[in-house]
Amino acid sequence: MGPIPGQEQPMKKITKIVDWLLSHEDTEPFREPVDWKGLELLDYPQIISKMMDLGTVKRKLDRGQYPTTHLVANDIRLVWSNCMTYNAEGSDFWLLAKSFLRRFEDRYRKIRKEYDVGESYNPDPPSKTSKSKAASKDGGSKTTYVVPSCTQSHNLDARAQFGSNLFLLSGNELGHIMTRIEVECPEALESWGGDKVEINVDAIPPEVFLSLQDFVDDRVGMSTKKTHGSSGGSSNSRPKKKKRSN
Repeated sequence: MGPIPGQEQPMKKITKIVDWLLSHEDTEPFREPVDWKGLELLDYPQIISKMMDLGTVKRKLDRGQYPTTHLVANDIRLVWSNCMTYNAEGSDFWLLAKSFLRRFEDRYRKIRKEYDVGESYNPDPPSKTSKSKAASKDGGSKTTYVVPSCTQSHNLDARAQFGSNLFLLSGNELGHIMTRIEVECPEALESWGGDKVEINVDAIPPEVFLSLQDFVDDRVGMSTKKTHGSSGGSSNSRPKKKKRSN
């Protein structure tokens, strides 16, 4: 299939980012699919609904299986979000994924400013909502960030980015988001089994979403500036081998 017209240059740019990630010594746990059977992580496929790794992203790029750059970016984000979902907050793997998520978003932001990354491309409108689970910032229950099904793909990409950025917030900042949603659009919060709360991003009204998006973008931007040039501190700690991360 290959990239759609106009995606050749941004695709080359994001391929360079993937090559850089694969060459980084600390991305070894993210380069191949998790051998959850061999590692006896029997709950892994129950927690992670869509598995992804950098090697798979690279192979799909080489085979021309991505029509747009933003679809590549979404798969790369999935590598980090899966890791942060499965591993405990503050663990070596969790910190490593958060560090690479920040650095990836910093580089990808430059591509988005320079090129059309294909966010308006929508050949097949999604028919169902995809979900990803993440440990809540208070260290207790689980919070699920739901990537919405939208008919307008630019809206889908914005909300998917919003869900990805939630992983970069501090506990207090995420608490602020949860409180705002609870007050302004409680229908976007759903309880699962008493110990899990689901944020249905698609159920957040547009005016509320825009306000929350501004807050999150502002906080993530401040966090990126603070950690720029020093975020490698997390990645220098080698992850424990008893668990695979992505």
